[in-house]
Amino acid sequence: MRTTTQLVIIAVVGGGMLLGWQQWSAIAPVLAKVPGLAALAPKPRPAPGGAPGRGGPGGNVPPATVEVTNVGTGSVMEISEAVGTTRAFESVTLTAKVSGTVEKISFEEGQTVKAGDELIRLDVAERRADLEATRAAIATAKAQRDETNQKLQRALQLRQTGAGTEAQVADLTLQLRTIETAIAAAEARERAAAARLDDLILRAPFDGRVGWRQVSLGALVDNRVPVTTLDDVSRMRLDFAVPETLVNRIKVGATVRSTSLAFPGRIFEGTVAVVDTRIDTVTRSAKLTAIIPNPDSALKPGMFMNVSLQIAARENALLAPEESVVAEGPRQIAFVVKDGKIERRVVTIGQRQDGKVEVLTGLAAGETIVVRGVQRIRQGQPVRTKPAFPGQSSVPAAGAGDPAAAGKKA
Repeated sequence: MRTTTQLVIIAVVGGGMLLGWQQWSAIAPVLAKVPGLAALAPKPRPAPGGAPGRGGPGGNVPPATVEVTNVGTGSVMEISEAVGTTRAFESVTLTAKVSGTVEKISFEEGQTVKAGDELIRLDVAERRADLEATRAAIATAKAQRDETNQKLQRALQLRQTGAGTEAQVADLTLQLRTIETAIAAAEARERAAAARLDDLILRAPFDGRVGWRQVSLGALVDNRVPVTTLDDVSRMRLDFAVPETLVNRIKVGATVRSTSLAFPGRIFEGTVAVVDTRIDTVTRSAKLTAIIPNPDSALKPGMFMNVSLQIAARENALLAPEESVVAEGPRQIAFVVKDGKIERRVVTIGQRQDGKVEVLTGLAAGETIVVRGVQRIRQGQPVRTKPAFPGQSSVPAAGAGDPAAAGKKA
């Protein structure tokens, strides 16, 4: 009961106060007209925005000042970033073809050699003796052939005079053919002996630079013992990978630009030479190989490189400063100044380059957009504008579309 009584009392008092205020407001105009009682009349509340000191004449809030620029056009290159590893254009670990003792070393570590240059020579005494014996056998067979040929010619002459017989001519002819066959076999053995002798000499298979020497004079080597390495670094292969979504857009010959921490500020350019025909099932990427000229041998095999691959190039693309486009959840927003007021636009962006962003949809070339001051503006708000970048003259003048400024000017 006490709570109910209190609530009833509060309701009665509140109702009385409300009724009293309504009555007092009704007689306020009358009191304002009676001399000496005007001070008792209630004062009207000021209208929003009409408080003194909050604006110019009339009490209006001044428009915000923003920095603007015009949407421009330019060329845009669509770039894919990746990391890669260099390797020599040609690379091989050299070993001897046959077993033998190192007799001569003909190169210095790090030396540049030409294709066919001798690098090491094994002990060739035995193989050279075999070759000389074969050549001697050939010489002997040729001498027998000359002698048999002379006998055959004499037998033919005697047969013409009737002093010789047909059997003698046939016998000498058969001997000559046998000797010719023996000479051919001996020449074949000579070529085989020469080849075996050449196997004892290790030569450079292509132009390049030799690496560390891994054998010494007198060492016994075979085809399992590495002698040295040979790399062709006049050109480098750069291996990297791109996502599978880009594979069908990459062509052989596309431009590749790469950089290395070992050479700050230097850019190594090349072209795509190979696009793998398969997609890695783990990374869902395709392997690419680019060829990069390396005339000064600055790049070494195994270096880490940052790679930029040009996917496409577009001319007359719409470009806006990156700071003029702000993220709002999953959307990108830009603020356009139109007739002195803010117009909010949802835009679609593309590539970013050199502090600018490509605008695919939502803006048109030449439109004025807000660069700085986007945090203080909203849809439909009047603004003052000034150029965001020095030297601009194609943006609206400061105060354009500002009602307060137009009133002052009038």
